Formats: sequence, structure tokens, C-alpha cells
Amino acid sequence: LWVVLQPALLLAVYLFVYMVIGGVRVTSQGGQFEYVLYVFCGLVPYLGFMEALTSGGVSIRQNIHLVKNVMLPIELIPVRSVIVGMTSEFVSLGIVIVLIALSRALTPLLVLLPLAVVLQVVWLVGLTWILASVTVALPDLTYFVSLFVFLLMFVSPIGYRTDLVPEALKFTLYLNPVYYMTRVFRAALLAAEPAGLRIWLAYTVMSLGTFAVGSAFFFAFKDVLVDYE
Repeated sequence: LWVVLQPALLLAVYLFVYMVIGGVRVTSQGGQFEYVLYVFCGLVPYLGFMEALTSGGVSIRQNIHLVKNVMLPIELIPVRSVIVGMTSEFVSLGIVIVLIALSRALTPLLVLLPLAVVLQVVWLVGLTWILASVTVALPDLTYFVSLFVFLLMFVSPIGYRTDLVPEALKFTLYLNPVYYMTRVFRAALLAAEPAGLRIWLAYTVMSLGTFAVGSAFFFAFKDVLVDYE
């Protein structure tokens, strides 16, 4: 119940802020409500990214007793944290799809949404394998990661359109991995937000590359993780 209630309440609060306090109205043609959907399509995957990364980064340290006393494949602990951390995202995506359908803004590219989600999971597993390994020896790193992820939300194109970014600062978008994640999710969900082949290719290479690097890093240090308390 909480898995459904938490994202539903979160999106309801955002709707209230934008539509009641901010004066955004829903019209049959979409109108300003499209901006609310634009924000949701970037916010939902970002919240899943934030939850999975922060929980997955400390997953091995918090479960070190299992690593030491149970014959458990240690690499599955961060994977589990990623999937559990993204549970609310899956529910939220369902709610967003309903809202988009009501606004008649669904796109045939919705069939690409599972691909965007799978690539996100692959990317996050690679990241959490690295973080979970390092935080066993350097637990204070979790504070930096939490702060960095929180600040990253404000410099990512979640609450604003990319065309509002000055040309002199456009390069910061291309260096921001969240930019590619939000672009592909919006492309799959919103007809008015297409993403070219280069964006999808960059997102795919980023996800698979991070997974490969994270896998190599984790398995290189896997045997020494149990030596830390």
C-alpha cells in the first residue's frame, strides 16, 4: 500500500502546487498542463535514480553481517537495493502515463519506455557496485553522495526546458548523465519531447559502459570487502 500511496501523494502535491498555487490549468488541448507533465516525466526517473543510488551505495556496509556469515552472492546486494529503490518509480510512471493519456499526449514511442527503464537499472547497478565497494572502506562518502545527488537535481533539466539554458552553458548539459536519462524518458512519454538517435545512443553507451566499469571494479575488490567491519 505504501509503495502506491507514497508516489501518488507526491505527484498529487506537485499537481496542487502547480495547478492551484501556481495557477496552471488543465485544458482539453493540454495548454500549460503540458509543463506539469514535462516536469513529472523528468522528476519521476530522477527520484528513482536518487533513491536507488543512495540506498545502494550503503547496501553492502549495512548488510556486512550477511556477507560474513551467509553464503550469499555479495554482488546481488546492491542489485536488490537498486530494484527496491526504484519500486516507487515504477508506480509513479504508471500514474504519469494515466495523466498523459488523459491529456491526449501519449506517443507511439511509449513502447520504448521499458528500454529506458532497463537501461536505467543497468546504469544504476554499475554505479552502486562502485559506490557500495568504496563506502565499505570510506563510509563518510555516503554524505557526499547524498549531497551531490540532491544538488544535481537543480542543475539537471527537470524543472526547466533545455532551450532556456544559455548557449555558453549548454556544454554542462552534455556532461550531465541525468540529462540523457530525462531526455529518453520524456521522448518515450511525451509526443512533444522527441529525442534523436544520438541521445538514445549516448544513453545506451553510458549505461552499458558504467555497468561494465562497475562490474570490473566490484569484482576486483570483492574478495577484500569482507575484511572490513
